[in-house]
Amino acid sequence: MRRRWNLARAAAGTVVGLLCSLQALPAWALDAAQQRALNEAVQQTSQACLHEMHHDTDEFSACVDARLQSAAGKPVEQLGTAYLGLVGCVSAARIATLHSDVCAQAYLARVDPLRKRFKLSDQDLCPTVAGDCRSRLAQIEALRRDRKPQK
Repeated sequence: MRRRWNLARAAAGTVVGLLCSLQALPAWALDAAQQRALNEAVQQTSQACLHEMHHDTDEFSACVDARLQSAAGKPVEQLGTAYLGLVGCVSAARIATLHSDVCAQAYLARVDPLRKRFKLSDQDLCPTVAGDCRSRLAQIEALRRDRKPQK
């Protein structure tokens, strides 16, 4: 009897501890599997596509778009892939690479709804891609301001 009571107390303590830790997490937090999928999508897209950016923004976009298509039905992977596309195009826009501004706007239009779906802020996503988040976030915000009203 005493053994069952100790097991029940231990289980209750574990459940309470888990609930407390879950409440401490931000509302936007992805679960561990989603976070891994997001990071893997960023890394795989980076490995597959970033070398194209040195040649041509359009080739880079085609590579990212192909990866987005293969991630159909997997919104977390699409978010990671589109975010890497956005970051690549924003970087290319800094040096005025041809079509980079159009590319950046197109990926921003894909990233924002997915980001909002998972309740992630730009600050939450930024560290998934190496680099200077402060300037990247400023550039992304400038892209939003420059976005033309849709008819």
